[in-house]
Amino acid sequence: MPRGLISGRDYSECDIFDHTLYPRMREEPLLNEDDCIVVPVRNEITPHFRRVGNPSFGKRLGRAEDNPTHDNCVNYLYDELNDKNIESVKFSTYVFAEDRTYEEQVIFSPLKDSDFGWYKEKDARIAFHEDSYIQPDIGGRDRNKFFPRSAYPNIIIEVIRTHYPERDTFQKLLELSKTNHHVYFYFIDEGNKKSKLNSLSIKNGILTLRVSHYLIGGQLYKNGNCYAPKGEDESFEHWYQYLENSYFTNAMERA
Repeated sequence: MPRGLISGRDYSECDIFDHTLYPRMREEPLLNEDDCIVVPVRNEITPHFRRVGNPSFGKRLGRAEDNPTHDNCVNYLYDELNDKNIESVKFSTYVFAEDRTYEEQVIFSPLKDSDFGWYKEKDARIAFHEDSYIQPDIGGRDRNKFFPRSAYPNIIIEVIRTHYPERDTFQKLLELSKTNHHVYFYFIDEGNKKSKLNSLSIKNGILTLRVSHYLIGGQLYKNGNCYAPKGEDESFEHWYQYLENSYFTNAMERA
């Protein structure tokens, strides 16, 4: 049964020939149960609602983490990012020298003219043309820009506790990273909100989210260094299998 987005009223096919309700449903956008725009059709034999376009979302790629530690960490990061007392946000990583000394390098920080908004889970969904979607744990974007660019990228944060992104999900994350999306992997151990690989700190109104594993411009990074680029003749499946056994597994073991 379609619902009016302005009034919140539910409409049925019987209402299409109602002289009072029909003008009302023409005054507002209508969505059906599949989250698809519909319009009323006054067919004398079979009054109905005709679909315009496609549903907002199709099949979800990847499985959700069913783990309290994961969920608590997502809520923690989301709440801190949205704290009104935070004046600035920075994403950084440790860059190590050969003697294992390190310096902290900022990867990204929203510019002063940015108005960054943060979203989580269902509100952070990203749909694709083949009727599929992914649901990042946390997503962020500049509300002042219609399309992301190098200085104003969209942000995806994936909290990893029990499993890393599955192949189809990772493939979509890889595609997005090529269109000015930063993907940050945040590894944690059971019962924790941070690890030796990543952490969140706040000082003088500046929130710094330190990560070690991330995906930018179609390339994986680990502490500032490119990690195992896909070979020119290497299949995506073979490359992903290698990443499973190295990049992701090693990080989960170290968290």
